Amino acid sequence: MRVVVDQDLCGTTGQCVLTLPGTFRQREPDGVAEVCVATVPQALHAAVRLAASQCPVAAIRIIESDAGDGERASADPAPSPAEAERHAAKDERNPGGHDGRFEGKVAVVTGAGAGIGKACALAIARGGGRVVVADIDGSAAIACTAQIAAEAGHALPLAMDIADAQAVAALFETAERHFGGVDLLVNNASAMHLTSLDRAILDLDLAVWDQTMATNLRGTLLCCRQAIPRMIARGGGAIVNMSSCQGLSGDTAQTSYAASKAAMNMLSASLATQYGHAQIRCNAVAPGLVMTERLLAKLDECMQRHLRRHQLLPRVGCPEDVAALVAFLLSDDAAFITGQVVCIDGGMLAHVPTYADGGNSCAARPAGDTAEAAAAARC
Repeated sequence: MRVVVDQDLCGTTGQCVLTLPGTFRQREPDGVAEVCVATVPQALHAAVRLAASQCPVAAIRIIESDAGDGERASADPAPSPAEAERHAAKDERNPGGHDGRFEGKVAVVTGAGAGIGKACALAIARGGGRVVVADIDGSAAIACTAQIAAEAGHALPLAMDIADAQAVAALFETAERHFGGVDLLVNNASAMHLTSLDRAILDLDLAVWDQTMATNLRGTLLCCRQAIPRMIARGGGAIVNMSSCQGLSGDTAQTSYAASKAAMNMLSASLATQYGHAQIRCNAVAPGLVMTERLLAKLDECMQRHLRRHQLLPRVGCPEDVAALVAFLLSDDAAFITGQVVCIDGGMLAHVPTYADGGNSCAARPAGDTAEAAAAARC
């Protein structure tokens, strides 16, 4: 397998050709080390480190990869029941192949290194679109780009923070310089690392509020402001902002996150209202319980059961479920849909009183699924 890394983004010329598997000498803080690499992501990490003194992570892009058996990693340990369910849903949503609905389109996806953002980037690439994979974690952006390249897609990884106005401007300038413009935008980046610090109003640290708003709301606004003129120049475009069910109902603790997502919904409606005449559509997607790798690591089985009791469907959501909705809203199939908040939560917000906690819906439940049984299932 061969990976070609183009280094012209930082003003230099030449390419780094890596044949896998192989051994490469790479710079380390304390000298030079011999490193064995056998996969596309490992090769890209090696290339980034080799060129570290001249070429930052944001200046590395794949222009060619010939995938082979060497790309496969060693077998993973047996998944947990939740992981197995998630992967089964992923396989069902993800038959593979290219459908061509994004041919000729250029997309910017923020927070694309993992989870929902990565699934969105892959879905667009599988539709024939060229994708700028932006993430604050440069290594994650590279790994996502490597997967796209291995599937014969076109992508460019960029390490950046959407709370930084200059970094956002550079992101869109890079997309325009290398892919010719921007047609599609998925604002998925979010300050998820702050949710564990979020509190009820009287207990809330205002620094957490400010940082959450700076990323979730201001960062989304910054990206939209950069995208809109470029979309107008290309005759229109489509934007999807990643909201949350927490932006549609009161939250018991995560005040900052919920408020930022509620504000994002109105930002989306305002953008759709103000720029619909320019053929720009904007919608928000509000996921419920979606089992990303981050969430699987964060929630124990007890908490997963507690949250799942409020869903109407028997399985948890997976990132590919959300990506399928995002891809639809970005595509011409949704050409007459704009200004909407589309909930994708397995029915979590569709019922009052809650499905799990009783009310008049007992007759509609499966046998044995009573309020008492639900209460007994609580931890």
